[in-house]
Amino acid sequence: MVKTFIFIQVMLCWFFVDPGLTPAQEWEEESKWKISGYFKNASGWLISEENAYEMLKCENIFQLEPTYKVSEHIKIFGVFRAYYDAVFDLEKSGWTDEFRFKDEIRKHNANTISDPVREFYADIRWDRFFIRLGKQQVAWGEAIGMKMLDVINPQDLRELNQLDFEDSNIPLWMANLIYYPPIMGTSLQILLIPDIEPHYIPPAGYPFTPQPINLFQEFIDDGFLNLEKSPTVGKSVPQNIQNMEFGIKWYQNLPFLTYSLNYFYHWSDVPGLYTGSPVYSSPMPPGLPLNYELRYHRFHTLGGTFTKIFDSFFGLEGVSLKGEIAAHLNDRVTYAYTSLLSDPSNPFGIKMAKTDSLNYYLALDKFFFTDYYTMLQFFQFISLDHKDGYLSFPTIRGVDWLNNKLIASSLDKVDNILSLYLSTDYFQERLLPNFLCVYSDDGAFWVRGKCKLKYSDNWYFSLGMNLYFGDESTALGQYHNQDNLFLEVKYGF
Repeated sequence: MVKTFIFIQVMLCWFFVDPGLTPAQEWEEESKWKISGYFKNASGWLISEENAYEMLKCENIFQLEPTYKVSEHIKIFGVFRAYYDAVFDLEKSGWTDEFRFKDEIRKHNANTISDPVREFYADIRWDRFFIRLGKQQVAWGEAIGMKMLDVINPQDLRELNQLDFEDSNIPLWMANLIYYPPIMGTSLQILLIPDIEPHYIPPAGYPFTPQPINLFQEFIDDGFLNLEKSPTVGKSVPQNIQNMEFGIKWYQNLPFLTYSLNYFYHWSDVPGLYTGSPVYSSPMPPGLPLNYELRYHRFHTLGGTFTKIFDSFFGLEGVSLKGEIAAHLNDRVTYAYTSLLSDPSNPFGIKMAKTDSLNYYLALDKFFFTDYYTMLQFFQFISLDHKDGYLSFPTIRGVDWLNNKLIASSLDKVDNILSLYLSTDYFQERLLPNFLCVYSDDGAFWVRGKCKLKYSDNWYFSLGMNLYFGDESTALGQYHNQDNLFLEVKYGF
């Protein structure tokens, strides 16, 4: 209902709003229609020893991007997509042979990158106001490879963070309002988002499915656990005015310094695990399966960004210092408050505890030798009210029945991540290599290398690789058997 309401608003703006031009003036302008798009095949292969040469994906995408200029002040823009992953047609062994949720991966969900209507919005410019109504992406952060303050759009996580966020984000229906005060370089942005969507987490058995999803599915298969809905979907949030997400951002561009102040009141992108009612399916022992459900919670994010340009920084010229900070208030964390089966009202012995956290990132970037861009990033995640029983949810991977506890890594009071990003170009910006290395203080790290070739004005080729190091007790290391090689062929028009 909410999406229909927004769609009607966009159509009304399209047909009835004209803040300046007469019909005669409109017809005198150049063509109102512009259409671009592309055909793309993105294929990937797993290259670890355990599953070498298994195909990871074979995505075929036809994307159409029409723009219609209603008047000098109004434009309509769309991104429409036909998407088909042929991996299950081409790969008949390995992980695809055992995967049970092919239909879920293939279907054109509204909450994945395969949505046929990827973006569709109207841009309205009036005096000091800019209004964008419709389905869109909004980026509040600039970190590469990791998200800090960029919390507006959920993400399709079937490839973790391997894709650029612009390609893996899930656009939302929203009203994006920006006012430019009569102060040079300033703006005030307000976001009203009735479209509530979580991250898309791939189902059990997919190469990049987090460990707890696979574990929960084992419990379900063994008749030990019953979830209200699939562990990849969870309990949805009703989309109505009361549940609307709200964001506000103040931005200012000063000489050699830009900054923003941000606030976002929103729903979690990942659900928490809660006891059902009743907990036991049968009143008599053994009472299996146990009833649990996945729920989302609402919390506050406050933060800001800055970019400071230095003429000289420790002897280096042209250095930029960037930063983002995000304080999450009334968030949730998995808390193992007792051992398994010790509390009859909660046999798993875990609950979702309220918590506050303070996260930030700092980055130094500079061009060396004119064309070699280098960015060094440091991320820190701080639990402000840490308890010993807090668990790192992505590392829940099994049960220690001898000691009656879940096998998982503890959530550290402070987690640190360091990354290095390098990029350059050759042959007049036709060959564009880049490199990213992300290292976590638990000993795991991820390396991504990519090279893009602009063969002509229409043809593009990309070749790259993702490597993961670490053990299953770490958030990144659990994917050490999912190293992959990818190739993209794209024809743009």
